[in-house]
Amino acid sequence: MNSDRTAFRRIARIGFVLAPAMFLLPLIHPLVTQDVHPVLIICMTAAWAVLVSACSFAAMARTRPGGHPWVHQAWAAPVALVVMVPGGLVAVVVQGLVISAR
Repeated sequence: MNSDRTAFRRIARIGFVLAPAMFLLPLIHPLVTQDVHPVLIICMTAAWAVLVSACSFAAMARTRPGGHPWVHQAWAAPVALVVMVPGGLVAVVVQGLVISAR
């Protein structure tokens, strides 16, 4: 049971590092080329879902022993889908700001 909690903690840490990297690293391309590329916007949008998933795994790591850690996945999947809409809008706006600032 404790090894599951350790795995959840590790996955949450990876997600908390990966989500900002997925959002910020694609901004290098528009800085260099001044082009908007749809794949980069998709990657930046998916970063929001990764962040929600990392929060879910962090919550699963905090469940008390004998509890049901997988219950947190019941809210994480719909929330991840919902946050991708404003996340996509933010990605488009941020890329537009980066291109126009250059």
